[in-house]
Amino acid sequence: MIVLFADGVPEVFAELPQDVRRRAAQSIELISDFPRMYPVRRRGLMRGYHYFVAGRFLFYYSVAATEIRMTAIIPASMRCA
Repeated sequence: MIVLFADGVPEVFAELPQDVRRRAAQSIELISDFPRMYPVRRRGLMRGYHYFVAGRFLFYYSVAATEIRMTAIIPASMRCA
């Protein structure tokens, strides 16, 4: 399957630390062969999107019949209590 990036996602990806980009690239390569291997968000704004974690970032994507669209990259760090 072909992997497409939504507007702005390549720019955010380019600004990520090198190790995060490497981990994300490995996961993106995997989802091109196994698009439904990661879980689907069940609640919230990104409900219905698949996601994976690379470093301290969440990568959201949707799966269609012929393509995978990387939709968002969101920091996943939690505030200290």
